[in-house]
Amino acid sequence: MHDAVPFLRRQPVIILFGVVAWLLAVWQLTQVAVLQGKSLYFLLIALNGIGALFALLRLFWLIVTSRRWQIDNQDIFIWGCLIAGYGSAFWLAHYLLLPPIESFFLCFLLVNFAPLLNRFSALVANSVFLLTSVTVAALQHTLPFVVFMLFLLLAQSALWYMAFCNIAEWQAHQETATAHAQLRATQQLLSEAVARNERTRIARDLHDQMGHHLVALTIQLQILERKLPESVVGELSQVQDLAKELFSDVRTTVQQLRDEESSFNVLLESMLSNIPFLEFDVDINQELIDLIDEQMANCLLRVVQEAITNSLKHSDACRLWISLLPHENGILLLVKDNGRPRKTVDFSSGNGLRGLEERITELGGCLKTISTPEGFTVSVFFAEENLS
Repeated sequence: MHDAVPFLRRQPVIILFGVVAWLLAVWQLTQVAVLQGKSLYFLLIALNGIGALFALLRLFWLIVTSRRWQIDNQDIFIWGCLIAGYGSAFWLAHYLLLPPIESFFLCFLLVNFAPLLNRFSALVANSVFLLTSVTVAALQHTLPFVVFMLFLLLAQSALWYMAFCNIAEWQAHQETATAHAQLRATQQLLSEAVARNERTRIARDLHDQMGHHLVALTIQLQILERKLPESVVGELSQVQDLAKELFSDVRTTVQQLRDEESSFNVLLESMLSNIPFLEFDVDINQELIDLIDEQMANCLLRVVQEAITNSLKHSDACRLWISLLPHENGILLLVKDNGRPRKTVDFSSGNGLRGLEERITELGGCLKTISTPEGFTVSVFFAEENLS
């Protein structure tokens, strides 16, 4: 939730304008309703306020759980709240005979919904503003139709745009943070590859140069042992033992340099720690780590990275499940999110997954993607004969 705090601190200030306007409208319209003896007014006002409150709570819950702002024109709950809120305002416009000043306060029953319509696309939101402005202007009995309609349309649009700018700024911050996290993950993989290559070069040089020289030194000492008198053979034996110990130390050092490679789960944990806006459940079978060579580990990490990128860009996912498990005489990597992909997005046609599929195929593996209403899944399988 901490990623959404800057947004949640500023958005209520914008919504506060709508709340204050709504309270002013209630205060003014209550006086008219009391004078006219319209008791139904209080039920309609309550319905209007409940609609706005529940819509606000819905959006707050979405922000806290997904940490992102997602546009969804098919959010039935928000539509229900809007119908209740706008419908009650329509009825009030027809129900009360308002003086000119109080007629303007009728608009404030609607403007508090304007920031909440950022849940929808700009086209849908502005269509709602136009439709409601025309409807209320036609139902009210006092002010000229065009004046009332334009006033209400501008008021709703202005408050909606204020909220829209705040949301756009927050989304830009999210995209920047995500790009930086992906860049850090890629940089880490490259740094690890460079360090691993350097350790391999040093180990090879130690083995090829010092190792060969020490072998030659040992052979020369053995030849010298046969030529020297018995009185110095004991001292020469000590020199031979030192040469053997030095050769053993070189072999141990070379082996350690070759073994100093970060395992798949260490690199994965380090990469996930830099990713914002998502929570991870990781299940790695430790017995499989030793079966994964350097090239395959790098490939699997790229798969995880690509799955994370797709989840952040194209769905409202807030959690990913990553598992590496034995499966049918091989290993299976599963990366699944809990988001709902946009209908216009075809993950399988993306350059990222297509490039990964080519690399996985070269290593003898198989990549599959599954998109369902419950989330998007990427699976990679390597048979036992393709493992190190």
